[in-house]
Amino acid sequence: MAYVICEPCVDVMDTACVDVCPVDCIHTTDGETQLYINPDECIDCAACEPACPVDAISMESDVPAEWQPFIEVNRKFFETFVKPEKTDTASGEAGTTGGGKEQGIPEEFAQIPEVPDSRLRAPFGLLTMLMQPILGAFSAKFKARLEEMAGNSTVFSAAISTGINSLINITLYPLVLFLIGVRGENAGIFSSEGNLMIFLGIIIAIAEGIYRFKDEFNSTADQPRYGAAFYGWIPSLVATPMLIGLRSALVVTPTEGRMTVPGSVDTGGAVYSDDVRERYRRYGMVNRVTEMANHYEVEIEFPRWVPNSVGKEENNLPDLMPDYNYEVNLSSPYVPGETPAPGSVLTVQTQLDDPRFASVLGRTSSFPNGFTNILPISGQPEDFHATYRNKVLTIIVSKSGSCETLGLEPTVHYAKLKG
Repeated sequence: MAYVICEPCVDVMDTACVDVCPVDCIHTTDGETQLYINPDECIDCAACEPACPVDAISMESDVPAEWQPFIEVNRKFFETFVKPEKTDTASGEAGTTGGGKEQGIPEEFAQIPEVPDSRLRAPFGLLTMLMQPILGAFSAKFKARLEEMAGNSTVFSAAISTGINSLINITLYPLVLFLIGVRGENAGIFSSEGNLMIFLGIIIAIAEGIYRFKDEFNSTADQPRYGAAFYGWIPSLVATPMLIGLRSALVVTPTEGRMTVPGSVDTGGAVYSDDVRERYRRYGMVNRVTEMANHYEVEIEFPRWVPNSVGKEENNLPDLMPDYNYEVNLSSPYVPGETPAPGSVLTVQTQLDDPRFASVLGRTSSFPNGFTNILPISGQPEDFHATYRNKVLTIIVSKSGSCETLGLEPTVHYAKLKG
């Protein structure tokens, strides 16, 4: 069941969704006032939904009643739409598709389980928040450590505490210098000596503030460090090791991170819902090509879990995905006596033939009936070896000659050469 772009997109046409779509299924043409998602190409990865700045994208089953006509509008657009051809800028590189997109799950879409942050215990957290103007005078190392322990910029922020402390110093330094300058005498506030001390105090405070925030003005600084006030250096020498030593008493640290996130699969037990990486496996997009000294190693991950959907419930499908049938072809193999081709193409075609899935395969984007990987390989190999184990297809392709000459152990089953 694909996603649909609805009324909020009209006359807006922000292309943030186009930028994050991994399969290039969002299109429009001249004269149109909105974007459209091709239901035959959409893989339900949900990357476009949060990227839309006007909340115009919804799963087809979740489209509000007032926007239901947009489902048909979206479908009819692609009855006549012709996808423009794209220049293949990476057709000669292994691991790329014809559109120049890198095969494999994009890093920004991979769902990584969230590890809960540490936090200060209740009384220390409140005390730290109230003492930010004073703590801002301490060293950058102290503030960075305390910020990490707090785990929340509202409780403590190195930048904010340093800024507040710098503002206080603009008043504090002139006052201290004024008192030093008059030396307890009954000099007026607007005396020449008093004015000079006040002026010097303001200049020193401003110069120190600029120095403390110098990393903010340095574009090459990876992580800004907010320095200490001149009176904060000595206390920092004592406070920093104390803060490190008392960490266990000050901080509440989770015993273990979360093993699942919303929209993920708990592979150690029950299946909760569809995982983004699993969706990419169903379209053959989770793969890796590793170049060795004398051969290539290709790994393609096959689907592991049946996606949670209405189709699964209606057809009483299992949780585990059955094995796919697959066929590996190597084109342009080296033939003795003939001019060798500049390179070869490794093609992997898969098909799910389990009769239990016959009623859903190819009818919804959650259940494609298979996928095809086309991988260019440099060199003139004669054959290849293939192994399928734990839902991962591993293919060894020599750069030249036969796989037998590689001497790889253990020897895997030999796949029939075709093409």
